[in-house]
Amino acid sequence: MPKKKGSRSAKSSSTPGKAKLSMLAQIVSSYKPEKIGNTYVKETLEELEKQIKYQEKPLNDLIKIQSSLDKKRYQALDSKEVKNRGAAFSAWLLKHAPKSHLNEKFAFKWGGLAEGSGVVALKPLKKHEKFIQIPRSVMLTSTQASQSAVGKVLMKDETFGTMPNLMLAVHVMFESLNPNSKHRAYLDVLPRIFSLPLFFSAEDLKNLKGSPTYYDALKIQKQTLRQYVMTTKLLDTRVMTALKLPQFTFRDFRWAVGVVMTRQNRIPSKTDPNKHVLALIPGWDFCNFRDGELTTQFNPEEGVDASESFTMHDVKEGNQIFIYYGNRPNSKLFLFSGFVADDHKSDFVEVLFSNQQADPDLAKIRRILLINRRLKEVAQPFRIYNDGKASKACMTWVRLCSCNKEEASIALKAKTPLIEKLTERNEKDANILLVKNLEKALKGYDTSIEDDKKLLQDENITPNMGLAIRLRLREKIALVQCLERSKKVSAGSESESKTPSS
Repeated sequence: MPKKKGSRSAKSSSTPGKAKLSMLAQIVSSYKPEKIGNTYVKETLEELEKQIKYQEKPLNDLIKIQSSLDKKRYQALDSKEVKNRGAAFSAWLLKHAPKSHLNEKFAFKWGGLAEGSGVVALKPLKKHEKFIQIPRSVMLTSTQASQSAVGKVLMKDETFGTMPNLMLAVHVMFESLNPNSKHRAYLDVLPRIFSLPLFFSAEDLKNLKGSPTYYDALKIQKQTLRQYVMTTKLLDTRVMTALKLPQFTFRDFRWAVGVVMTRQNRIPSKTDPNKHVLALIPGWDFCNFRDGELTTQFNPEEGVDASESFTMHDVKEGNQIFIYYGNRPNSKLFLFSGFVADDHKSDFVEVLFSNQQADPDLAKIRRILLINRRLKEVAQPFRIYNDGKASKACMTWVRLCSCNKEEASIALKAKTPLIEKLTERNEKDANILLVKNLEKALKGYDTSIEDDKKLLQDENITPNMGLAIRLRLREKIALVQCLERSKKVSAGSESESKTPSS
């Protein structure tokens, strides 16, 4: 029987990029980390770089081919359309969350702020005054995701069963593709592009070289592609047809991952308050970050069942209302929220420390001291805070790695896991070891502090490049301050002052 004219093109257009997707699936399956027993060996930075480079071209080709499906979804909106969507969302929130305090204590501002959009006060607010209340009924949750028709299919897979964030991302993706979604107005005001490393080009990622965050950024890109390929396999043509699901692209999937990554919060489970579920909280999630205190809580009381947030300080009418995202360093804010805070008291850079032992007998004693405190000799990460101080755990490590037999005897009798100054000799040697590790970390960067400051003045750098440079600049400033402090102590010209405990 002859084929109908145009049947081939119709079939190919229904699955754009099928050949490229198949190629990417082969690439993803070729990434097989070494395994010792039941434990996978962590990939090296060099291996990750090769993998990202290898998948870059076929992935870009797939995105280009799939643009026939999603081009309109990722077109930039003009200011008028942004405001129209914002007005529609405000109307939606007023209807579904009448006690939210919208138009009473706060309003949304869709542009004109340094952060883009945000939440502003409609009247003077006192410190710790409740300004927003969002009920569970308007949230998008991982429970909804797992109980949906798509969720019931995906939950059969072990990965989805253990990753509620991934399940929620797929749910958000299909809700965004559903014109009749209850959350249509909310999803329409969310950014279509995020300043997350997940969305960075290979060229942008290079600006993270030397930063401990570089490895994590590469890992996120690799994992997201793997999860996308896995999702397309689980939701094959048969399942998509049976559930009447719309076609989705890699950009749709990546966007949804970005939404969940930047907006997910833990709230108590409705059925079991001792357990938590992930949730997107419409409206509240437009509050921007400022360093301060956690002032958001979930109120499970009958008749409330809502997320409530309180001001961190007095807020004048017309000013933006900020919230604190928790005790996360800039590296985490950068990776999962897409920004770097210049004035951030809780910031730190995490550096991998290592030590080569020369004396085997002494090395054995030191190893026992470290193991007793759940510390390792090599590849041990420690925090260096933004004021240039090493954490107490870090100082304990360098002191134990530098102790002689007499000092080891003192440490063995210590009743606390953290070790303060043992002897003058030990303190000097400990700081010498600290200096070696800090110098090694700084050598990993391709640029100096002055280089970065000059680059940030260049009008030609992209916003993503600027973010990466700002992050590595703050890391280097902390490392250099700690290095200078440690050099003074190792030279005997300064005593080590008290340091943070973690």
